Amino acid sequence: MTAPAPQSLGSGIHQIPAPLPYKSPPWVNAYVVEATDGLVLIDCGTDWEPGRTALAEGMKTLGLDESAVHTLIVSHLHPDHVGMSTRLVREIGCRFVMHERASKLVDRYNDTPGYVARLRELAGIHGVPDEIVAASTSLERADFMPLIDPPDHVVADGDEIDLGGERKLIVIHTPGHEPAHICLRDTRTGILFSGDHILPRISPVIMYDADIGDPLGDYMNSLELLIALRIGLTYPAHGSIIDQGDERARQILLHHDRRLHDMTDLVRRGDTSAWSVMLESFRPNLSPVDARLAFLETVSHLEHLRLIGRLDTREQDGHLLYHV
Repeated sequence: MTAPAPQSLGSGIHQIPAPLPYKSPPWVNAYVVEATDGLVLIDCGTDWEPGRTALAEGMKTLGLDESAVHTLIVSHLHPDHVGMSTRLVREIGCRFVMHERASKLVDRYNDTPGYVARLRELAGIHGVPDEIVAASTSLERADFMPLIDPPDHVVADGDEIDLGGERKLIVIHTPGHEPAHICLRDTRTGILFSGDHILPRISPVIMYDADIGDPLGDYMNSLELLIALRIGLTYPAHGSIIDQGDERARQILLHHDRRLHDMTDLVRRGDTSAWSVMLESFRPNLSPVDARLAFLETVSHLEHLRLIGRLDTREQDGHLLYHV
């Protein structure tokens, strides 16, 4: 699928879709915001030539000077958002901004063997067949995902990034999809740059991580936060613009409520593993990558149900089984 053309959205905000080296999502929406002393870039895509060309040519098409970018803000530590950060910082000389948790997680992002080891351990606990584990964890670091440097400037929830002229971007920490995920709210327009937190057609994958605890709970709480803020016009990192961000957040919450209910019903039939629940909750014949993501999402839901007291677990033959 061909990425749409760059466009100016008004109020000094511009959108540059940068292609990604995989089918879904096919591109990431990078946003350029005009500040009084230059330009601020929000998200940058993976580090590959089509993406780099799209950013450079997109700037020219919109009449913007790439050398005027003094700040790169990245919403979270996933390669389709942060992958090109080190390259851009070195080429343009801009500062690199992320949430303060990101600086503590960059080493994990750079550690592919460590990720594979954690994934294999989790798969073994939750009943994933050995042949599936082998197919889903034979991961090598892709060229478009080079090692990155940590941010040179970090922000926390409620911090303000000054654009000049009394205009600011307010940082809203929204963990769940990724622990360091942030959204940004423009004080002049009220527009929310939502990253992957709110997407127009899908819910972002909520991957379980034993070191985080309850990523789904974090995600749902973050959605509730944006609903309370009455978010309106929302610019997501993938897909089309969302007119009512708070309404879309309610829809995503409903989706997860239904999935939690459905998974509880599956477990109610009899003690079962996360892998067995995944097979009944998602479509058949998933690719190894999609099966890995579906499995991690399933564990996130089951662990959330356990933590809120609706499910419990017991061990059998080295595997963890859930029961009501």
